[in-house]
Amino acid sequence: MLTGDTWRRLLRTTFIGSSVVVLLCIPWVLSAEAFGWNQRPAHLLQSFIAIPAAFVSSVTFLFLRAPEEAPKWERRAAWAVCVLSGAWLAMLLWGCVALARGMFPGPA
Repeated sequence: MLTGDTWRRLLRTTFIGSSVVVLLCIPWVLSAEAFGWNQRPAHLLQSFIAIPAAFVSSVTFLFLRAPEEAPKWERRAAWAVCVLSGAWLAMLLWGCVALARGMFPGPA
């Protein structure tokens, strides 16, 4: 069984690592668009793997109790990741619901 400190380190590594993956997908998509490459792997990795992992791990990290000697940047970073990835997931969910209801017209 993992101790509380080990869980904190694991969750911190997960939300920071997945945030880095999201940031690395940005130049990947831009270069893929510039050179005519396939963008689908970058979008799938970013939207359906990295951002949900960042959101879940940052929310779980925020619910864990912080020790007294914990640096303040950890919780601030977790809040930033939580808010930004939550907003992205909300937009993605809205888009999926709108597509399912036929709110966006097809090709003209």
